[in-house]
Amino acid sequence: MIKDYAELARGMDPALVIVLSEHLGWVAEHPEGLPHSENISQSHTAWLIACEGFAEIEQKFEERLYEWHAKWKQRFEIEGSSKLVAAGAQPIKKIKNAKERERRAKDLYLSTVHLMVGDAQNHVVSINSRAEYLQKDTIRKTWHKNCPGDSYSKILPSLESSLANYENSFFENIRSSFFEDQKDSTPSIARQEFLAAIMETENCNLILNFYFSKIFRHVSKISSNLCKFYSKKWALYARGFRSRQNLLPLG
Repeated sequence: MIKDYAELARGMDPALVIVLSEHLGWVAEHPEGLPHSENISQSHTAWLIACEGFAEIEQKFEERLYEWHAKWKQRFEIEGSSKLVAAGAQPIKKIKNAKERERRAKDLYLSTVHLMVGDAQNHVVSINSRAEYLQKDTIRKTWHKNCPGDSYSKILPSLESSLANYENSFFENIRSSFFEDQKDSTPSIARQEFLAAIMETENCNLILNFYFSKIFRHVSKISSNLCKFYSKKWALYARGFRSRQNLLPLG
């Protein structure tokens, strides 16, 4: 737990942490300055944009993900990728030198599955960019505009802004964890997996379908979780905090 808090603190923007500290310090010294408004830092408009906007992004990208699946399914059939994998796998299996076998498997991987994975990676980057644009240029601006200028009302906006760098790093790590095979390091997890697959089975359609389903599930999960995170985050922040009662649901 302490380690998690330390990591979180390192990821916070130092300048905005100072701003947050100043607001908290003022509040501690002026407890009588609590705003008369019952709901502090609440923005119904920002709340609605978050609830509706991220749900719409998730739906659109789910549709695009199915289009991606259909496109690559058709491409593999037209280009005869299954036959290409089969033709390449046979001589690889006969190679006794492990490093040479791995090198040949890497070349075969790069000419087939790697292309599909790279296209899926573009999908994840695209949805991340759309979500970040909605957050940065619409929701955050609306919320900050609706928040009064007193220190009580600036606590949540300062906190949210100070965590932006940590949030970006967090999702970057999630994205890169699955697409490790895109790096130049050798051996990579995905290429080792591919080598093991072609060594163990003669059914190359089965191999390609395995990657289809695996990539599809993972990218779908990333897309869904990313949108749900941002939706829940802003449903929480835009509710503000209460002096007595807050009526906006958490989304």
